[in-house]
Amino acid sequence: MKCVIIDDEPLSIKVLSKHVKHTHGLELVKSFVNAFEGLYYIQTQSVDLVFLDIQMPGVNGLQFIKILKYPPKIIITTAYKEYALEALELGVIDYLLKPIAYERFLGAVSKSIEQNVLSINPVVQDKEETNRFFFIKDGSHYVRIYENDLLFIHGDRNYSILQLSEQKFTISGNLAHYLPKLSPGKFYRVHKSYIVALDKIEKYSARSLWICDTTIPIGRTYKQSLMRYLEKRRF
Repeated sequence: MKCVIIDDEPLSIKVLSKHVKHTHGLELVKSFVNAFEGLYYIQTQSVDLVFLDIQMPGVNGLQFIKILKYPPKIIITTAYKEYALEALELGVIDYLLKPIAYERFLGAVSKSIEQNVLSINPVVQDKEETNRFFFIKDGSHYVRIYENDLLFIHGDRNYSILQLSEQKFTISGNLAHYLPKLSPGKFYRVHKSYIVALDKIEKYSARSLWICDTTIPIGRTYKQSLMRYLEKRRF
């Protein structure tokens, strides 16, 4: 994952750079002490993950996020805890308080990597794979669920609702539990609480999509890659 650090404190950049260097799968492509330079870079280059400070001259981190039309994944790195709720509502991956220990840093990065488990790039599937299925527990029985029948999954803390064409099931386990079990390229997490079947999307806007008259919000964290996928399928 190509990542960028935006922080007006050189010491913080040094610490984060060291953490990135020690983390497999991360590549630090740029660091900025000037938020406006970082903003221009993100708007013109391909970036997967941003480590973003909040209190910076000219523009703070929350304003920075709101400016971006299709923000990449963002992890806040700050000394101020009072902005956590607002930042999380804007869809950031995590909110790290300085000084940032490597273990805490790695936990935040793991959340970001989890969101990339399902790629939305088209994949070629074998014929045997076109109607994959799995079993879920329903009371004392296990029920077969075909992926082709699955519209979306709505997660709520420690349980999830599987919405099928004709019925739905409430099962234990959050979205992170089910995400790796689904076919890559067929399902995508569009919000912290929703995984959708890409071929079941009937219409969409900048903030929402619709599947069988159900309105599903699009989270800021997931918006950029989802819109790229959908734009490729426009006439």
